[in-house]
Amino acid sequence: MALKDGDDISKLVNDGDYFGFPVDAGLGGFFDYRSGIEYNNFSRWFEKEHPGENIYDGLLEKEFKKSALEPNNPNDCGDWLNFTIPNTDFNVTMFQSGYGDGHYPAYWG
Repeated sequence: MALKDGDDISKLVNDGDYFGFPVDAGLGGFFDYRSGIEYNNFSRWFEKEHPGENIYDGLLEKEFKKSALEPNNPNDCGDWLNFTIPNTDFNVTMFQSGYGDGHYPAYWG
């Protein structure tokens, strides 16, 4: 199990207890520390340049669609994206979380 500073595995006392990550908008992602910084910088820039528009609807939705198995099917939105952060050499691999919003376990691989 992937643990952060302050996580105490002895506090997991019930079957099914875990440490993990929160999901909002049904998306998760894999990235390193520096990519996280660069993505946050890009996200702030996007919000400033596109007031009132969210980054998913304004950009990522079209990129996710590229992974659709049936691109002409309006219900197949694609479920993953290897997003290269513009003007950088960094990326974030994003994915549909599977069961929507909530809390998911995380493991080192």
